[in-house]
Amino acid sequence: MSDAQDVERTFSAWAERAGSVTPGHAAPVPTAAPGPDDPATAPGSRPPFRPAGSLRIGLVLAGGGAKGAYELGVCDYLAEMGLDIAAVAGTSIGALNGAVLASAPDLKTGTLRLAEFWERFSTQSGVAPFADQGLPLDAAGAAAEGTARQARLLAPRLLGLRRRVGLLEELVNEAVDASAIRAGRPLWVVAYPLARTESLPVRLRHLMEVLRWLGGARGDVLPINGYPEHQIREAVLASAALPFIFPSRVVDGCAYLDGGLGGPGDRTPVRAFAEQEHCEVVVVVHLHPDAVVSSHAASRVTRIDIRPSVPIVPPGPLGPLTGLLSFSPDRVQALRRLGYRDAWVRFEELHHLLGVHNSLSRAETRMLAAFQRLCDAPRPATPS
Repeated sequence: MSDAQDVERTFSAWAERAGSVTPGHAAPVPTAAPGPDDPATAPGSRPPFRPAGSLRIGLVLAGGGAKGAYELGVCDYLAEMGLDIAAVAGTSIGALNGAVLASAPDLKTGTLRLAEFWERFSTQSGVAPFADQGLPLDAAGAAAEGTARQARLLAPRLLGLRRRVGLLEELVNEAVDASAIRAGRPLWVVAYPLARTESLPVRLRHLMEVLRWLGGARGDVLPINGYPEHQIREAVLASAALPFIFPSRVVDGCAYLDGGLGGPGDRTPVRAFAEQEHCEVVVVVHLHPDAVVSSHAASRVTRIDIRPSVPIVPPGPLGPLTGLLSFSPDRVQALRRLGYRDAWVRFEELHHLLGVHNSLSRAETRMLAAFQRLCDAPRPATPS
């Protein structure tokens, strides 16, 4: 069977699975099906789905700080469908999420662990639970913060995260099983390499890094399964090392910072699969409605893009920073519900498109069969 036939059979099977998933019963999210109150515990005893043929499914998780809670919601839905993920790639928060998932024996278990990770980190790093109550909600269902509130909370959020480096390391040590990653599914993380300029004065080093960054320096795609266990955790933390908040990390003799510094292409590291070419279908989770993946990235794979249906970056000049740093428990849950909803909608779209495609295929088959009968029918004798 050809690769194209394998992909078509897989999409058909996914469409059937998507049609069988019943959304949860949380408070409704506008315009589409809601996610469950606790989506990770909603799936029933549906057995893991393994696609037809030998297709391998990859999962790509974009970077974006606190917005990464959206990826948890997408994973809730994929786990509910029973998908079996063969490989994972991630940048920044996507690397953290991906490392937790890759540590688990299956996606359902990994999603449960990831939900616990987010709950603990958000309750200890964000604002106090219910502190956002009384604020109007934005399109994503999270508290809408005005510029004045964002400015007032910017310093506390920055300092709060800086003080919680130890908490992040503790949670990564608990949630990321390095020995399981070494023996399990492939995991790539993107980290931004710093130049080896130890001999230069500090200010000159900083200037060189800024010039490198302005010049379009790219992040490194690190296949970390073969690293020693302590280096695996360091590589994951390196990918999520936001400048001025978390320290750089040394991996295999090179110092690294957050992988998202490498530019738009590194924030959604589809190129990890393009370079390795061992996944035929890739599910890409974006953290921006307008995120673009290079047409050259993974051109040989079938890609399913899931992206926010509404902006998840707060408005105003400080919105991008607030989106990165706001680990409010209420916001985390809102983004999680949105991710679940958008994944549900995306697979429903695929279900509909496949139905249309199959209907057209059947109509075309009938037309060709009728044409063939016309061609095969006896022809009247030509008059002499």
